[in-house]
Amino acid sequence: MIRSIFFLGILFLVLSCLGFAAEMESPGTPLRKLQRGFLNIALSPMDISHEIRRDQKRDDIIPGWATGLGRGACFAAGRALAGVYEMLSFPIPFPANYEPVVTPEFVWEHPS
Repeated sequence: MIRSIFFLGILFLVLSCLGFAAEMESPGTPLRKLQRGFLNIALSPMDISHEIRRDQKRDDIIPGWATGLGRGACFAAGRALAGVYEMLSFPIPFPANYEPVVTPEFVWEHPS
């Protein structure tokens, strides 16, 4: 009985926090840096698909999916490591004004 009450309490807390998850903090704040770090870790595999799609447009000897997979894996690892750094150092204003470490700031902002 106590386990089910505990589980329902945790479930309630998680579901009540989902309303805040869609809201992004304004740039230049420590919470924005924390959000950016979490999202860069969670969504870093999207870099792989972006690089595969970009490299398939090129006509080279090596297939685009192979070069895109390799480059995307490197970019995804870099973005994930930058996310870890940003999550661990979110209260510290470095770089100045909590600027992003990687460009673009989020993985979905890649130019097409």
